[in-house]
Amino acid sequence: MMMLTAMGRRVAGSFLMIPVLWYFGYFNWWLLAFAHQMLVTITFLVAMAVYLSPQWPDPSMDPVSAVIMNKEDLLPPGSMTHLTLVFYFKDCPDLERVKEDAKALLQYDRFCSVPVPNKSASFESTWRKVTVDFDSHFNEQKVDGEEAFQKALDEYALKPFVQPSNSPLWRMELLRNTNGTSAVVWRLCHSIGDGIGLLPVGYKFARTLDGKPAEPMEFKTRKPKSKSRSKGGITALTRKLNSAIKDIKDVANLANGAFDNCESINQNHKLPALVHNQKRVRCEFDFSLDDIKSIKEATGYTINDIVVALFAGCIRRYMEEMKDPALQLPGEKLKMTGLAPFAQPRGMKPGQVQNKMVFVHFAFPVGESSISGRLEKAHEEFDHLKRSIQVPLLSFITEAGTKLGIEKLLSQENSKIWHRSSWVFSNVPGPREKMVVFGKEMTSFKPYYCNVLHQAIFFSYAGMMSLGLVLDTESIAEPDRLIKCFQEELDAAKKMSDEMLTDNKRNNESNGKEDQKNGEGLRKRM
Repeated sequence: MMMLTAMGRRVAGSFLMIPVLWYFGYFNWWLLAFAHQMLVTITFLVAMAVYLSPQWPDPSMDPVSAVIMNKEDLLPPGSMTHLTLVFYFKDCPDLERVKEDAKALLQYDRFCSVPVPNKSASFESTWRKVTVDFDSHFNEQKVDGEEAFQKALDEYALKPFVQPSNSPLWRMELLRNTNGTSAVVWRLCHSIGDGIGLLPVGYKFARTLDGKPAEPMEFKTRKPKSKSRSKGGITALTRKLNSAIKDIKDVANLANGAFDNCESINQNHKLPALVHNQKRVRCEFDFSLDDIKSIKEATGYTINDIVVALFAGCIRRYMEEMKDPALQLPGEKLKMTGLAPFAQPRGMKPGQVQNKMVFVHFAFPVGESSISGRLEKAHEEFDHLKRSIQVPLLSFITEAGTKLGIEKLLSQENSKIWHRSSWVFSNVPGPREKMVVFGKEMTSFKPYYCNVLHQAIFFSYAGMMSLGLVLDTESIAEPDRLIKCFQEELDAAKKMSDEMLTDNKRNNESNGKEDQKNGEGLRKRM
């Protein structure tokens, strides 16, 4: 039986006001007006109860952390909720230096606390401070060669992460490779924080190459560029209202919409409900950020537009090689969707880490047969998302539902959305310059998350970009082929952009010569 929180009971009780309002003539109109006014009234009562109510019992809590804490009840069965953050080094750091720098974690409450879930009301979940047995959170493992190194990383990234019951949910493993690249592997439960929340924590370990403390990058919400303004204010307002209504309808229909239909990518439609089958493989691909910048220069699209389009092209190539029957469908019927975590604004308070994000649903342009078509469609999709009300709407639903005690119902609906999707997709900009971490120069950094769906994370560092994949092998049978397809798509996009830049240069030179001739002719006539 679903147990409402005190706030949920308050809102339910407030609905008793509806007959009173009706009695005094508030609904003394025809049927359509009655339905409209009742909707307005209910929305008003819920909003008032949520926003004029006391805040979370634990002010440091947030809905995402509360859901992860109560994952047995609120997430698909078998869900793994730990992040694996890998710092790569040619020259392996010393374990004692890793420990010394990692003491910075003790400045943050959640790295010194254990979660206290509340199954009957996740709104009342909290964190409890404990005495930290610091040394027990560290371990050193020696391996010999690349194969053993990658196998150890798979164990850390793809297997369940378990800590003793009274121990904070994080660990650092020093993976010392006696014959190749070494790494520090930082594992932590996602309930501690999201990427933006953890960013300033990670910078505590970092220095610039000249020894100065590294400054965290600032992530600011960019306002989308204004489109050409309409002459009439009413027309512009109507367009915004129509867009908002469309967003609301889209969000409302997601849980009961069509499944993704790319057979060689996603087999979830064959399952009665979404579960984590524990069958995962980790793979990666590194390439130069200059490749993406040259495509950006030639086409004018954003880096995010480009990586989404490249990934969609990679998927289409893979489907062609696997002879996916979905390719027989018209392009507009081909469906592969993803969930992108959108960070929300937050106050960075000293000693606190937060999980303030929502997952926004979007479509990959796999139905487009050309690179230029995929770029255009990716731009249209994400340009709309920047302007849409999906993020504030989903944020409100999550916050309100958790406060009202209906988070289990919301989680069931959310699982239906995930069931119908194929990927969790992130594009994260990292440090532009090389960093010294734990006393050694870091050569690369890669985040991994063993999600219930396929996970794809693009991450940039010091002029390079990496694609880290965690794939369900029951759906994607040949992960190495998928990586090869991405390489081919990137090469094709680079070739296209190089040709465009060459043409642009030739046209500019031709126009320059024409202008020069015109100028000389003008001077002769004068």
